[in-house]
Amino acid sequence: MQIVDKASALRIPPFFRLAFRPFFLSASLFSVVAMLLWALFWSGNALLPMYGHPIWWHAHEMLIGFTGAMIVGFLLTAVQNWTGVPGVNGWKLASIFFAWLAARFLLLLASPHFAWMIIDQAWLILALCYLAIPIMVRRQWRNLFFVPLLCMLLFLNIRMHGVTLGWGTVGLRGIALQIVLLIAVLMSVMGGRVIPFFTARGTQTEPITRIPWCEHLALWPMWLVFLAAVVINPELPSSWFGWLCVVSALAQIPRILRWRSLKTVRIPLLWMLHLAFYATILGVLLIGLSQLMPQSVSYSIAVHVLTVGGIGCMVLAMIARVSLGHTGRILQTGKWIQLAFVALVFALCVRTLLIAFFPSLTMQAYVLSALLWSLSFGIFAVVFWPILTRARPDGHPG
Repeated sequence: MQIVDKASALRIPPFFRLAFRPFFLSASLFSVVAMLLWALFWSGNALLPMYGHPIWWHAHEMLIGFTGAMIVGFLLTAVQNWTGVPGVNGWKLASIFFAWLAARFLLLLASPHFAWMIIDQAWLILALCYLAIPIMVRRQWRNLFFVPLLCMLLFLNIRMHGVTLGWGTVGLRGIALQIVLLIAVLMSVMGGRVIPFFTARGTQTEPITRIPWCEHLALWPMWLVFLAAVVINPELPSSWFGWLCVVSALAQIPRILRWRSLKTVRIPLLWMLHLAFYATILGVLLIGLSQLMPQSVSYSIAVHVLTVGGIGCMVLAMIARVSLGHTGRILQTGKWIQLAFVALVFALCVRTLLIAFFPSLTMQAYVLSALLWSLSFGIFAVVFWPILTRARPDGHPG
């Protein structure tokens, strides 16, 4: 409140006062549309070009178009708290948002072209600039980590576009896995920072201190997994990469044992965060096992444990909490958001367990899981529409 010119801030339309507003709401709505189109595709009713390659479009849009937008919305909101510099808002924020929106329409309706790749990079480049400048100005070196992370996301986005443009030798599966693991690194870093804090506050228990050796043990192997996936071709089974994934997952255990997960079962915002983190760890473990035992462990199921269970659940829990907190509301979810959480957990189970135990229902599981995802984020969009599009009830900017 003390770093913002209140009179100027209140002249900005509420939707563009902080980055979490347009990106959390619009990315949620976009994921609903994307998953409904995905369900139609597997039902044999593809309605739109999907960039000429529906599987590429699904992977790219859920990792870059959806998750990337959520990451940008979170970081450009959080950087104000980190640095004391007012967050990007007004026409600057609108320029990032409309560049993101234009890219989503083009990649849904157009055919692969170099120009569309440039437009799809533009919003990420703008976001990177507005994130890096306040961090550098205020010498917030602890948070400088997020700048190279977005740079790497830019690089991998180029590589993913390169698949459709005929560049490079690594295929879609390999580059998609690199992006998934980069996001897993981000969740490991941010989860270690916020989950213990949120848990102690939400359960009204003693603060959960971060033990340096536990943090290093948890984070460095995750970085090595990501870097290894970038260096090698992860489409080819590799025993050493598989073991590295297994070790990375197991190295998280000393940290999470201290997070009092059992105390969160009555608090939906908390148990969803904990569940998401466990799914992330399990996903990395299963990816490793799919490398070691490709005939026994499904790579597709392993990846979707991480993406639906880890990324999806983490995103939904975080955007609900951040949206409530930054609009001055009580950090409690109503019955509808709890239903959204449950629907997303069922989407995870359908996309993984149902296929694992009943392979003959694979196509039906694809469709049902997509519909459950759409239901989950659709509920979020409906419930949080007035929260994210209207001014704060306390009259403050933000």
